[in-house]
Amino acid sequence: MNSGMYTALSGNLAAMTRMDIISNNLANVNTPGFKKDKISFEGLLSSVTTPPAFPPASTADPVLQKENIFVDYTPGPVVQTGNPLDMTIDGDGFFVVTTPQGKAYTRQGNFRLSADGTLVTSDGNAVQGQGGPIRINGSKVEIDAKGLITVDGTAGATISLVDFPKPYAMQKTGSTLFVPTDPAATPQTAKGVLHQGHLEGSNVETVSEMVQMIENSRYFEACQKVILSFNDLTSKAANELGRI
Repeated sequence: MNSGMYTALSGNLAAMTRMDIISNNLANVNTPGFKKDKISFEGLLSSVTTPPAFPPASTADPVLQKENIFVDYTPGPVVQTGNPLDMTIDGDGFFVVTTPQGKAYTRQGNFRLSADGTLVTSDGNAVQGQGGPIRINGSKVEIDAKGLITVDGTAGATISLVDFPKPYAMQKTGSTLFVPTDPAATPQTAKGVLHQGHLEGSNVETVSEMVQMIENSRYFEACQKVILSFNDLTSKAANELGRI
């Protein structure tokens, strides 16, 4: 394959990956606690990643696009909801929840009560306190900055807030759930504080993502035109050389 066509095709594949990320970000623009994904690329010669089995030819090695996908952990906008079970973390930290796969961590604080009074996330995962799952039985729920829950004037469980060393080495297991890439990583006490009746929104900026989507579409089209141009040149060369 022509090295120029290979480079353009690499650009097309990179644009498709970037489009998937942008689309997922836009789909979660209204998801509380969602952290957007970002992608960066670096160019490298194909011989760096796949050394040729034979001595290299005189033509230049095609340029590949190496992608690096990462999470943007910047806080989202905070809105006041007045719901006593809505909570936001002011500062660094994560809520601890229990999923079928084990413990996970999230910034999504739109909690609710299950049928047995267990505090759960919108997906039904139990929110962890310092002594295990949190159960609330009562009408008036108050939560202080440290996560201490008071129900009808009686102090009860304390919501667990944890953090990890920065830069975060975590991976997504859901739209708002994270787990450490190192299973042996030990969480530490978070420095952030809680605000009851408030909710952190998604950190996705709709206008910015739409601009990136348009830019990405034009980049894809440009790469496609380059591929067609190389294809036309190859066909023309083959036909004309065949006549000679």
